[in-house]
Amino acid sequence: MARHLPRSAFLVVVLALAIAPAAPVEATDGHFLHGIGAINSAMGGAGVAAPADLLGTIYLNPAGILVFEQPRVDLGFEMFKADRRVESVFGPYSGSTTSKSAFVPIPAFAWSTRLKDGKVAVGVGGLGIGGFGVDYPVSMTNPILAARPGGFGQVFSNYQLLKIAPVVAFAVNDKVTIGLAGNVDWATLAVDPFPAASPAVDAGPDGTPYTADDRAYYSSATATDGVFGFGFQAGVLYKASPVVTVGASYTSPQYFKPFQWQSVYENPNLPSYQMPRAIEFKLNIPAVYAAGLGLTPSDRLKLAADFRYITYDQTAGFKDSGYDATGAVKGFGWTNIKVVAIGAEYKLTPTLALRGGYNYTGNPVPNDYAMYNLTAPAIVQHHLTMGVGFEPLPRVGVSLAYYHAFENSGGGPMVFPSGAVPGTSVTNTMKEDSLLVQFSFSR
Repeated sequence: MARHLPRSAFLVVVLALAIAPAAPVEATDGHFLHGIGAINSAMGGAGVAAPADLLGTIYLNPAGILVFEQPRVDLGFEMFKADRRVESVFGPYSGSTTSKSAFVPIPAFAWSTRLKDGKVAVGVGGLGIGGFGVDYPVSMTNPILAARPGGFGQVFSNYQLLKIAPVVAFAVNDKVTIGLAGNVDWATLAVDPFPAASPAVDAGPDGTPYTADDRAYYSSATATDGVFGFGFQAGVLYKASPVVTVGASYTSPQYFKPFQWQSVYENPNLPSYQMPRAIEFKLNIPAVYAAGLGLTPSDRLKLAADFRYITYDQTAGFKDSGYDATGAVKGFGWTNIKVVAIGAEYKLTPTLALRGGYNYTGNPVPNDYAMYNLTAPAIVQHHLTMGVGFEPLPRVGVSLAYYHAFENSGGGPMVFPSGAVPGTSVTNTMKEDSLLVQFSFSR
């Protein structure tokens, strides 16, 4: 008899495909989510060598989809909330401003099935995997947000990253499985003001250029531009014993076309005011190296530990810093980071499981570059995760999870094209909370 997933499951997959590109995404390991879906997130994002569900497996190691013997669909939905604050000091003036913050939805879906001989599996996933954003109003007391041109004025950013990954996995023998995913990425970016484009500068009240009273206005890049990116992911699983599994994966750099916006010059003191200009900026995705260990001491207990290395300092848009000769900011200036994730799942009964984990990530933003990263304060480091899973019906699983990324701050001086300004500082502060639900269907 042919085996089929419930028709309702496929309808939900179609719905997930329709809404996934529209959902805003935030991030916790650099600009990536620490985990995908309620199961993987509850286990601290660990799973390179311990596949527990399709969402986390396609995110971390495509070789793991062969673990699932039956056709399977996983549907995840996350409600994410980031709290961000910026403080600045300019001589005797200082202030603090909190970004507008609300829960935002992040959907994810995945499907896989084994082929007839059982030694090959295929699947596909659509995952919201990263992003950043802030929404700061103009401030009369916070120098960095003072009305332009004295400060940046209102600051807004929204970056969203979606990955669609067709996956295939092969059993080399009884112990070794390899997997390969072709990543098709979609990203959108909106920033106002946009410091990566040269400002429109006038000579100021004294009429003499290159003096302290010069006025500079950066253009806006809020007409959101979307671009495609491409790369791949390869992984391997080795079952050393019935208890021990090790795994590794490599995600290549994801290469994108440059973002492009139609904007205008913003300086009202120049003849070019409100004249059209084109803005361009290239922002790729870094390569990720990952290794993991999975332990199953009993049918009830599963343990996972991962190590990941994210190579920001080799990635266009992230690696460069400072100003160019025109006064444009060259990039975020992020450094490479290491990520450690640990997680556990314990089954109280065959249909009820408890999960917990911890995730630590390095801070990619050097303190001296805090001002450059006002729009992307990806600085949280410690995450505590927990969740529960149960089966209300045979072959149907429901998982719930919550995680908290503890508050972290990083600050440095205000930096102008002429250099760091004595007696100034910019400090970004961030923390995060998220609630997740996931539905799993198999036959």
